[in-house]
Amino acid sequence: MAIVVVGVSHHTAPVDIRDSIAVSAAEYPVALSDLAGVKHVDQVALISTCNRTEAYAVSKNADAAVVAIQAHIGKRADEIDVSDHLFSYQRDDAIKHLYRVAAGLDSMIMGEPQIAGQVKDAGARAMELGTSGRILNRLFRGAVEASKRARTETEIAAGAVSVPFAAVELAKKIFGQLEGQNAFVLGAGEMSELTARHLVENGVSGLSVASRTMARAKDLAEAVNGRAMGWSDALERLQEADIVISSTSAPHYVIGKDVVAEAMSNRRNKQMFLIDIAVPRDIAPDVGDLYNVVLYDIDDLQAVVGGNIQKRQEEAEKAKEIVNEEVVAFEAWVQSLDVQPAVVALRKRFHEIMQQELERAKLTDFSDDQREKVAMVLRQFTNKLLHSPTTQLKKLAEGGEGTEHVDTLIQLFCLADEILSTKESAADSLDRVKSS
Repeated sequence: MAIVVVGVSHHTAPVDIRDSIAVSAAEYPVALSDLAGVKHVDQVALISTCNRTEAYAVSKNADAAVVAIQAHIGKRADEIDVSDHLFSYQRDDAIKHLYRVAAGLDSMIMGEPQIAGQVKDAGARAMELGTSGRILNRLFRGAVEASKRARTETEIAAGAVSVPFAAVELAKKIFGQLEGQNAFVLGAGEMSELTARHLVENGVSGLSVASRTMARAKDLAEAVNGRAMGWSDALERLQEADIVISSTSAPHYVIGKDVVAEAMSNRRNKQMFLIDIAVPRDIAPDVGDLYNVVLYDIDDLQAVVGGNIQKRQEEAEKAKEIVNEEVVAFEAWVQSLDVQPAVVALRKRFHEIMQQELERAKLTDFSDDQREKVAMVLRQFTNKLLHSPTTQLKKLAEGGEGTEHVDTLIQLFCLADEILSTKESAADSLDRVKSS
């Protein structure tokens, strides 16, 4: 059995291609079920986010499974040809890819934390919907574990790496916390929206949105549960703001020193933090000369972001080492599966012999309770007898040395027929699951 992955990501496809393949929450169960029915796919899980849609499968024929999944994804894209944008990995490369994805090493923003939860959810949904199995379940658990280690043992997720996030992080440093603080967001574009959402997520007590277009201010305010204000109203009430974040498209300064000086006088010089993330700048630089006024502009924030990105890249090297360790651990577990049928067959053979000898002995002079105690002692004896050799066999398999020893075991105890019967039974069960 081999693990494969087929999909698209921000590395291989523009947003229109990714959108054509993406799976919404509503259609996810059907999409996953359809993938499970693809020829040569024995187990499957699906990750679908704004930046990637990836199908992870277990198959007895890796090459055929990749081709079949590629064709299936191609049909989903309707009339768009996505073949040039699809990527695929097999075996060790597929395992490492998932672990890198979960750790944030493959993300558009290095170390972003959301993907770890998305990987965990994908594994859980596959289990819930019955499309995964032992190998895929263990694979996704290992990926989540690699992600946890990467975040706790390195600083790959530390520091703001976007301007809006950096703005809010700076505000938190100035005030300690955002609870009890009022914020004004001037402008209603994309940067303003991202900043407003970060402010709300970090617990700001009051949020007002102002724009020269009142309709846009209302739309953004409604989206973040804030208050919409007209432009002139916002400037007149500037003294109410502890935090002012400005991101308009004006070609000139929209906030001058006199406006802020009056606001500071009205608020009795209580500290005000202004962040100008507009290009060209919205806030006159000399505003920062006022007493108890802290002013940062886009260059200041870019410097913070740039330093954090560099730090994350350095930490990524440590995270890669963790990923490699977890991949090796998973591969060792997979290798141990090679001996599992032989171990099961050996235990079954010993217990069958034990049962046969018990029946032959009859023990007619024993009570039912005494016969049960004898049977229990023999079971314990058999289990202890087999514990050491089977444990050692699994360790040898994890080190890649199990095949020769398994072959010897099969020959010594004539287990070939028993193993074949077990495999056929498992295959029949899998076929019944896929056809149901």
